[in-house]
Amino acid sequence: MTVVLFDVDGVFLSEERCFDVSALAVHEMLYSPRYLNLEKEKFKIDYTDEEIDGIRASIFSNDEVLERFKKMGLNSNWDMLFVTFSVLYINLIKYSSINVDNVDISDIYTVGEMLGDVEVDYSHVVDFLKEGNYTKDTIYTELIEYARRRIGLSDPEVFDMHGPVWTTGQYKYQEWYLGSADVKTSTGMEAEEEGKKGFINDEEWIRPPEDIKAMLKRLIEAGVEIGVATGRPRQETLIPFHQHGLMDIFRSNRVSTASEVLAAEGVEGVDVSLAKPHPYSYLWSLYGHDETHFEDAVDKRNVSKEKIFIIGDSIADFYCAEAIGADFIATLTGLTGEEIIPDFETLGVTNMVESVLETEEIILKNHHK
Repeated sequence: MTVVLFDVDGVFLSEERCFDVSALAVHEMLYSPRYLNLEKEKFKIDYTDEEIDGIRASIFSNDEVLERFKKMGLNSNWDMLFVTFSVLYINLIKYSSINVDNVDISDIYTVGEMLGDVEVDYSHVVDFLKEGNYTKDTIYTELIEYARRRIGLSDPEVFDMHGPVWTTGQYKYQEWYLGSADVKTSTGMEAEEEGKKGFINDEEWIRPPEDIKAMLKRLIEAGVEIGVATGRPRQETLIPFHQHGLMDIFRSNRVSTASEVLAAEGVEGVDVSLAKPHPYSYLWSLYGHDETHFEDAVDKRNVSKEKIFIIGDSIADFYCAEAIGADFIATLTGLTGEEIIPDFETLGVTNMVESVLETEEIILKNHHK
């Protein structure tokens, strides 16, 4: 049997709004009166597209930061905004000469009151990423070392994955993406800011959803199993899929999201990040959420006998495919478009297509063999 597992952002849906929301989350933590409350810019809960473009251009240095994250295989928007804010935060503390031994820096609001008249230098993030040949496996430990070097932080837990800064960033992302009315359904927490409309109903499909749906139906009719493995939380995945009938095609236990990854990371004995480029989400969809294969998924073991294709736009997706012995098809519809071709070629990727619709021919040719 052939099993085809699709990423979502950069394959079915444009990543642009996810990156916009990541920038808005960082911006809020810098300028909101609830957080650092820096004075250069005014925090709002509603921005025009032009304002969002400007915020994103500043926060991510005209997307250079995002491109560097993508090239190292970092795929999670939660993680990207966490590293970005952390680097900016560390440097604000450094240049305000705050003694970190005397303050709880997980209390972002209190630190904000101590900063004085200081401005953010967004170039610090690019400078940090240029310092070393960081990979998706080393970036988090390097961030902690960076905090030690820059501000003499002896207890680095505040900058741990899933630590207080990461958790705040994740919550702010969810509040912006889902909107104030729906954030509690995802996070269990009431909205801090009332009136955020959310971007979940403002999704942009890379190709017409009816064309994608027709392709998926043809694959199923040919005897191909299909599934999804995405860095999106479950709610953000299911809403656009339900709106356009894709959940009439995908089985629920073949859809794995950041929500399942987060739950798995909370299981006793799991002490590694399971976000892409760890292949957990792909394996969890492959195994149909079968609990008897949980440890196999955590330990990157593909014990199936199926022919597997992974369809993704990023280097992180390639690493997932490589880890489990799957064939990889790259869609050139991600952040950098065709500019990523040399990077894929360096990794030995031979199947690259203009969009997800062109994967059908490659899949069926191999399936019928």
